[in-house]
Amino acid sequence: MTTSTDLTIIGAGPSGLFAAFYAGMRRLSVQIVDSLPHIGGQPQALYPHKKIFDIGGLPQIEASLLIQQLQDQLTPFQASTQFFLNETVANFYQENESFVLQTSRQTLYSKSILIATGAGSFQARKLALKEASTFENKGLFYTLTNPQNFADQTVAVLGGGDSAFDYCLSLAPYCKKIFLIHRRSQFRGHEHSLSRLQSFSNIEILTPYQVVALKGNEHDQLSALVLKEARGEASYSLPVHSVLPAFGFTGSTDLLKTWPITLDKHRISVNHWMATSHPGVYAIGDIVSYPGKVQLIASGFGEAPTAINAISNYLHPQAKLSPIHSTTYFSQK
Repeated sequence: MTTSTDLTIIGAGPSGLFAAFYAGMRRLSVQIVDSLPHIGGQPQALYPHKKIFDIGGLPQIEASLLIQQLQDQLTPFQASTQFFLNETVANFYQENESFVLQTSRQTLYSKSILIATGAGSFQARKLALKEASTFENKGLFYTLTNPQNFADQTVAVLGGGDSAFDYCLSLAPYCKKIFLIHRRSQFRGHEHSLSRLQSFSNIEILTPYQVVALKGNEHDQLSALVLKEARGEASYSLPVHSVLPAFGFTGSTDLLKTWPITLDKHRISVNHWMATSHPGVYAIGDIVSYPGKVQLIASGFGEAPTAINAISNYLHPQAKLSPIHSTTYFSQK
């Protein structure tokens, strides 16, 4: 007999992670699915080292630290929480008392669903070289989760926008040498950030150059880039330990169109309980649409308990459950 989890949360961003915490307080078993290879959603993927200033009680907090604290907050419920990362939910449908979710890797079963996908599934824009896939996670990385992992390395950052600048500034205290490589002479990123990175003696800007090939060593580890002048024919090999393309991410909500729920353009229509048009399916965060909706992380944090309490009542309609408070829950532990 197939075991069905109480709740599947689609999306491991801030709203999804906080919803998982509150679901733990409601004693629900939870599985979390996300298309990215790491938790944190858009903040972790796009601006991990930028500060967030509009969350109550936190004058400021770095995005990656917020995600870490949300993960730490889940610790009391780790036994009842499962993560399925680097997976995309292609579709779901109801079968008897449960939902069947078809992901890119497996079939999952759940008694209810909470959609917290933010702006949609994110994929990094990849380096358009045939050999690039050979070096992924072997010197070629599309996200910067921990700058200290690159300590004492020579690193190439590719791109001309704010993400490339952020990568350089985050790496500068740890790396031996950083090359910022851009195919144009002009940058799109903020001038203040450009001035900051120019103040670091270990950051060198190379423009206008394109990466035309990657080279590896005998262990298939990245060892060098081949650069070509964007407006000429000259090329040369640049030895590096790692390369970080900062070309941004593509977000897509196309999968929503295949799911059995009502949409408002590219958002999910929900009521005041955060319920969608399909019983048992709820949604929170930037992906939802309702009158007065404000797209902030703080808003998603407020929507999460509303949705989880509604889900608890959906799963146990005879129990007449009241909202639970953390002060009460943890004082009883």
